[in-house]
Amino acid sequence: MIGRAIIRMCTDKLCALRQSVNVCWRPERYLSALLVILTACFLPAGALRASTLDSRLEASIDRYIKKYRRSRQLASTERTSFVVYDLSRQKKVVSINEDRPMMAASLIKNFVMLAYFHEVKQRRKVHTDKNRRQLRLMIQKSSNPATNYFIRLLGGPRRVQRILRVNYPYFQQTRIVEYIPAGGRTYRNMTSAHDLNRFYVQLWNGNLPYSEKMKWYLKLPNGDYIYKKTRIPASVKVYNKTGTVYGLVADSGILVFKDSRGRTRPYVFTGMIQDRTKTNRRNRYQSFGAWVTRRANILRRVSEKAYDYLVNY
Repeated sequence: MIGRAIIRMCTDKLCALRQSVNVCWRPERYLSALLVILTACFLPAGALRASTLDSRLEASIDRYIKKYRRSRQLASTERTSFVVYDLSRQKKVVSINEDRPMMAASLIKNFVMLAYFHEVKQRRKVHTDKNRRQLRLMIQKSSNPATNYFIRLLGGPRRVQRILRVNYPYFQQTRIVEYIPAGGRTYRNMTSAHDLNRFYVQLWNGNLPYSEKMKWYLKLPNGDYIYKKTRIPASVKVYNKTGTVYGLVADSGILVFKDSRGRTRPYVFTGMIQDRTKTNRRNRYQSFGAWVTRRANILRRVSEKAYDYLVNY
């Protein structure tokens, strides 16, 4: 996974270098820059990771999760992913298993909304009053029928996936392959903490179609695992979407606070806990509510850690 991050970084840098060469061709500059990039690409993965991330918050989260594993409150079959990205400094401060594909559950609704607004921008779809109502149901109420309405409107799962793949190829682990089945037991659609983080970074920077409209829907009062029932002050603004199914508890969104100087400080928090063995009913030893509550509380405590760190950063 770290190797993928290195490849992604090298690709981005080489693309940027190519653009600069097209503007002004100076062989000595090109060769010098290429040497720097290749050196970074072949550094030991651990060294690169330590040099690009703030390890204190990441280490604190890692210790916290390991404590739950030692006490067996998290099973050996459970996988976790976390990303924290400081938007005001354009810096990632936590990256734990972010490239690991996981069940998307209702998190896929962010990408369905993106595909819809892409088509609206291209004038292939119209943002009607009915679509507004359905969109609010999909994002605020996490309505599965509303989600299926948009997938059908866009031409089915394969068509939605194609819109994303062609126009937003940086969502590398996101796959939309099915409608949400009756009862909400969706296990085949996939995403990752990396893709969710990238979605919110691009959204905040206004790089997605109708970013302000999407932010409006994501800011509507809803359930969350990163703000409510935490010590984070009520003054903090939240734009988020959760994903919950027996086997996944996740939340991803933007939190915005004011620092001691009154400056706006937005950051992205993404947390995912997955246990694919729970997709089999025979492996479910707790009620759905009890299983979700424990993992949601873990996400809340980790979210508090991120807030406490950034507010004092």
